[in-house]
Amino acid sequence: MFIVDFLMELLGLGMSLFLWLIKFALAGLVGAIAYFKGRNSWIWAGLTLILPWPFPIFILIGICYMPKKYPKLPKEIRDEPAFKDKNPVIASMMALSAMIAKSDGSVTKDEIHFIKQFIAGHFGMSASELNSYAEAFDYGKDHPEHYQIFTQVVKTYYGHRRDIILALAYLFIGIAMQGGDTNTAKENMTRQILLDLGISAYEYQAIRAAFTGESYGYQGGGNPSMQSREDLVKKYSEVLGVSPDASLSEIKKAYRKLVKEYHPDKLASGSVPEDYIAFANQKIRDINEAYEYLEKVKS
Repeated sequence: MFIVDFLMELLGLGMSLFLWLIKFALAGLVGAIAYFKGRNSWIWAGLTLILPWPFPIFILIGICYMPKKYPKLPKEIRDEPAFKDKNPVIASMMALSAMIAKSDGSVTKDEIHFIKQFIAGHFGMSASELNSYAEAFDYGKDHPEHYQIFTQVVKTYYGHRRDIILALAYLFIGIAMQGGDTNTAKENMTRQILLDLGISAYEYQAIRAAFTGESYGYQGGGNPSMQSREDLVKKYSEVLGVSPDASLSEIKKAYRKLVKEYHPDKLASGSVPEDYIAFANQKIRDINEAYEYLEKVKS
């Protein structure tokens, strides 16, 4: 009888320990999801640990369906009439669009049409919804010095969505390119904003070329067979966003990440311009070419 009781207690202890291990794993998962969604990860992970079963399961389901929390603009801007009761991310996009459009001194009808068409289509907004952000647009025209504040809001919210960041790069470069080649002021403002959003010089040139009709493969140009190994390693490393002395494992990691970000199936949408899809297809070809070369020389 003693042995049976002992085994039952041991089994119960083992089950209790197993359930606690499951709870810790769930708490870590809940905390990570909460952090990703802009929520307090410590509070949500703590609740998962202290509440009895089956509440941890309900917490996990709830946090998965909880919408991502919008980042906040600084109080002095948030209190401006242009931003009160407005989605701060959309308002920031409109302000940044205005900064680029106005950087050469005036905003044209073509620029406004391009902005409205792109944002309404890509983010599913009606004309009336978009018009409600007119004051945010006007604020951007008058306050280009605040571009870093607005890029930070966009990056905080969409930093994990490379497809969205690239779409915005297409939008901002498209604004600068309306009516023909961009001038120095527009190019400088666009580059500053895109640099803050994490867009590389290669990506900038490749997207810009989509508007000019130029070849928008890797802008280093030249016949690979006529270039030195050092130049090719430097060129292809830039395509993958790694340093020329990166290890093969770092190259493979960058390659997988870029293929996922630029895959045309991920970008396929009726709201995405054909030129943008063409850019993504060319980027995939560049990525594959760069990886094949670097894999060969690093192996």
